[in-house]
Amino acid sequence: MILYLGDSLTRGLVGWSYIKFMPGGAFKNGGLDGDTAHGALRRLRIYRKMPWYPHIRTVVVGIGTNDLLQPYLMSTGLVWKLVFGWRVPWKKWADEPEYERVMRQIIETVLADGKKCVVMGLPLMQLLNYPEGELMARNAILEKLAAGYGLPFADVLSAELGAEPDARRDYDWGKLGLQRVVDIIVMGLFPRTKDRFSARRGLELTVDGVHFNTRSGTIAAEAVRKCL
Repeated sequence: MILYLGDSLTRGLVGWSYIKFMPGGAFKNGGLDGDTAHGALRRLRIYRKMPWYPHIRTVVVGIGTNDLLQPYLMSTGLVWKLVFGWRVPWKKWADEPEYERVMRQIIETVLADGKKCVVMGLPLMQLLNYPEGELMARNAILEKLAAGYGLPFADVLSAELGAEPDARRDYDWGKLGLQRVVDIIVMGLFPRTKDRFSARRGLELTVDGVHFNTRSGTIAAEAVRKCL
């Protein structure tokens, strides 16, 4: 059994989870919307006490997008500051050194439990003025950790850019985020509409600048599959 530990990109409520495009087999979807590296570490410690955890053979760790995305959104408008302006300790954002430390703890916890671990890189964001330099730096941390522990690294970003080198990077969630509310409601109630959002917005790899469409979900799944 595989545990996919991640955030909304793993859960797949808004946009598709890449798990949808993975080969069949038993799994647990450990995706939580809005979760951070700190939150994933906390949940992993909780999962270890669950009756199903001993049956897990491999943990795919794909976490860290919100450690960059949420601070970025706070810089775009007052409403986003109100939404993300407070953080409980296990939801706080990790800067680069802290991110490396937390990811190291996650990996070491998985390995100490005798399970295989796949480190999944962070994907492309198609958002206006998104800090791509920081995204690259986080992926460099993940790749270094994977190499240091002798683990496979699923380089989703490189796979996406190889498939869509000129993908747009200018979608805007707006200062009020009202379209986000519509996205959550419509995609939650009518999942088949997800790729229509991509088409309507001219987004090659996301439904809303962040979450996977069929194209990127398939690319991410293939990158992970090669590591399993």
